[in-house]
Amino acid sequence: MVYGKVSNSKGCVRSGLNKRARYGGFRLHRLPPDIICDIFSRLRFKEAARTSMVSRSWRRLWRCYPNLVFTRKTMLHGSITDDHLAATFISRRPLKNFIVKFPLLGRDDAHHIDGWVSFSAASRAGQIVLDLCPEDQEDTDMMNGMYSFPLHIFFSGDNCVRYLSLGFVSLTIPPDLNLSGFTNLKKLGLHMVSIRGDLQCLLSHCNVLEWLSLTQCSLQHRSICQKLRRLRYLCVRKCRLQKLHLQAPNLTEFELTNYPIPIVLAECLNLSVATIELVSFSDCLSYVSTELPAGGLYHVQDRLSINMTVRTESRGFAESIGRFNNLKHLILNIDVQGSSDNGSGILRLASLLEMAPCLEELELNMYCPSAPIYTKRGQLDKLSSVCVHKHLRTVRMTGFDSTRGQLELAFQILRSAPNLDRLIVDPMVRVAWSPRLDWSEQADLMLVRRMMAENRLLRSEYRHMITLL
Repeated sequence: MVYGKVSNSKGCVRSGLNKRARYGGFRLHRLPPDIICDIFSRLRFKEAARTSMVSRSWRRLWRCYPNLVFTRKTMLHGSITDDHLAATFISRRPLKNFIVKFPLLGRDDAHHIDGWVSFSAASRAGQIVLDLCPEDQEDTDMMNGMYSFPLHIFFSGDNCVRYLSLGFVSLTIPPDLNLSGFTNLKKLGLHMVSIRGDLQCLLSHCNVLEWLSLTQCSLQHRSICQKLRRLRYLCVRKCRLQKLHLQAPNLTEFELTNYPIPIVLAECLNLSVATIELVSFSDCLSYVSTELPAGGLYHVQDRLSINMTVRTESRGFAESIGRFNNLKHLILNIDVQGSSDNGSGILRLASLLEMAPCLEELELNMYCPSAPIYTKRGQLDKLSSVCVHKHLRTVRMTGFDSTRGQLELAFQILRSAPNLDRLIVDPMVRVAWSPRLDWSEQADLMLVRRMMAENRLLRSEYRHMITLL
């Protein structure tokens, strides 16, 4: 029986070999061109290029590859100079992705980059990424040698670009701009771009824009007043804006890094997540409690994150004219400036809780550079009237060094949240801008801070609600 099975298997093998010999075997190049192009689109760039060495008939097959990515990772040296090769690419089918990521070395590179941009537009690329940012992005002298992006290439309506990302270029926007080539643009990202002219003129031609990011851009007109009805995501970081007035009914996520400015987000009823980083050494609590909710951020539903400065010598509570009625999660990253003997400056943060009646989770990440290692015991202040927060379940306080203001705020929260599950106290500073200590200094400091927190918090009537990390 055993020998019979082996014999049968050998017969099957011979039969398969005979069939292959009869039909000539499988030939990939005999597949229809559309299927071959689909196979090549699933390969990486280098793998697709290497197929040209398989045979003479394959030498031109890889040119239908739809994703051209030229970065340090994919291309160490060299450049494309074969005009016939470029013409073959253009005549085949639209590109999906055209990505160039290299530091701009000098002005002599401009004519090469002009060719790349013209090629990507002529190839009807859906995604165009031109990132020429220098390795040292803090070097301000490099800003004078920016590449001038040829925006006129996209004046015609033949382009299919849906995603455009530019880095370290200058962009000149004429007042009589007729940009029909951006009618399909859904994503626009500008990083370290010098914009000459009115950005609003450019945005007015992007009727289907859904994603917009402006980071470290130099704007000639430092205000944005625009209708973008399909916009879902907006990020503006370090652009020195003076005013932001936006009408975007579909906006769901908003990020801003700027000094305090007037903000109006009209009709943003679907706003879910917002991140605000205020660049200022002055006390920002009044701005946060008045300007932000009045400007449209009262629509934020899921998470609001705010980076700001609070000064301990500031007294009184900001009078709020709006509320965050739907907010569930509030994150405050606070740079506490001033003497730690003044507690009223930090205790004023309790006013933000009164503005969020549905708040369920609160994170207070604090950095107190002037806090002493040991704090004196004394009578703690409390607010005369306590607003009850029925929905608040979890509070986390990091950078807790038992200063007077922190202790007063912690007890104020414990008194006003009857349904609080736990207050998590973490002596470790968690904000990104705090200086880094070596391991031994950090360990000694944490030991002292934990001991102080135990003496002041875990001996109170609320100790069963407190978790000390």
